[in-house]
Amino acid sequence: MPKTIFGTTEKSNFILNMKYETVRKWISGLLCATVIVVLISSIVMNFSAQTSWAYGAFLYAAGFSCLLFYIALLMRKDIAFKENPSVFLVIALAVLAFASYYGVVLSGVSQDGINTAMLGEQGRYEGLLSIFAYFGIFLLAASVMRYGTVQWVFDLMVGAGIVSAFTAVMQHIPWNFPSKFRTLPAIVLLKNVHLSSGLSENPIIYGSFLTIVCGIALSGALYSKNITRARIYGGSAVLFFLTGLFTSSLVPIIGTGAALIITIITEFTAGKGGTKFEEGLFQSSRKRLAAIIAAFAVTFGLVFAFQGLYFRDKAIAFTDSYNNLFITYGASMTNDDNIWELGAERSLTLIKERPLLGVGPDRMAGYQRESEELMIDGVDRSYNEYLFIAATRGVPSLLVYIALLAATAVRLFKGMKEFSSDREKWFRAALLTAVLGYLIQAFFSVSAVTSAPYFWLLAGLAWSGFGDEQTDDTRRQSNGGK
Repeated sequence: MPKTIFGTTEKSNFILNMKYETVRKWISGLLCATVIVVLISSIVMNFSAQTSWAYGAFLYAAGFSCLLFYIALLMRKDIAFKENPSVFLVIALAVLAFASYYGVVLSGVSQDGINTAMLGEQGRYEGLLSIFAYFGIFLLAASVMRYGTVQWVFDLMVGAGIVSAFTAVMQHIPWNFPSKFRTLPAIVLLKNVHLSSGLSENPIIYGSFLTIVCGIALSGALYSKNITRARIYGGSAVLFFLTGLFTSSLVPIIGTGAALIITIITEFTAGKGGTKFEEGLFQSSRKRLAAIIAAFAVTFGLVFAFQGLYFRDKAIAFTDSYNNLFITYGASMTNDDNIWELGAERSLTLIKERPLLGVGPDRMAGYQRESEELMIDGVDRSYNEYLFIAATRGVPSLLVYIALLAATAVRLFKGMKEFSSDREKWFRAALLTAVLGYLIQAFFSVSAVTSAPYFWLLAGLAWSGFGDEQTDDTRRQSNGGK
């Protein structure tokens, strides 16, 4: 008998009665659509301030669609909780995030404060609903069942990176291309060249995004046997590194540098001699790696010679906080601490005041606006993702998050055994590079709606069993279905 829910009609339950191959295609379509939605939303948010609110709506729609389809997979018995221990950690994070929000509701703050905890600050949009959307993306990505889905996702992410990098190049040229960091008073323009932020909120957050897409591009450039894809990925990796140098922020250099170092370590530890190819100028992964390192070095040398390198992370963060959220109006010109020291100091203050549930999702700015003392040298983010989670959602949330990251890292390293025995499965190396690179740069940046959805998607893929060719009956029997 066809499956139904609560006695409803068979037609209204078409997902439960899909063939296994059809389900795989739906998973692919939803995750690819998520990448496209995040890209389009980023474009809208950057070039049309009047409709920037749509970013949150699009992200919620994508994330909750992924979550609902994941629930349908559970009901179909295609997947089971026991197959993926990370699900329990994600559920714990969701419960703690909701508790943090409810703590705001009970604290007696204004309705604006409650709305911020639910929807996020204007221009940030990383409140409770966005956090739940991330979890939905993670869970569906962890359910991916074939390599083709991963390849599509990677291609789309690199494509999104190219679009954002093109925007960053246009922002760097001194003309009238739209840029939030064109003439801001706290930024010292470099030789009449403007700071690049791509399609992210600011140059620092752009560095987080670059880390993810550069990690994918480096692995694809080294190991893809499709010569066209390898060339596009390799050129993209160099482009990402170049636009990172246009930001005047340390974060893109830390992130893309970490991705390159992880790629080098992977190449020399995953097997002797590297991967051999039948076509192309560089007929081994070692030669491709040497070419990319040389291209990175030349790019760095040219930018250093013709523009110089100036790091203005503190000015970027203060300016971004003031112009978007109207805090730091009393920024101290005598405070010589860098942005990470200031962010850590402010975060630890909030953690001491609200250690269990934090001050509420995305409520760091709102909490400071309620205090004249905290508004001086105030920033709306810690510029350390781990401290930001503890300050806004509580220390227990941070501990569970670290547990999830540790379990994901273990899973990624186990996946490298599969890559070592079969270099065709370079997706494992790409996931390791992108995810670990992001976790390293997260000590200097913070989660944002223009980069975090990509990270959660890749972290979910680390838990997926793609390549599994079980039939409907075999899979359902192994999961307790009839």
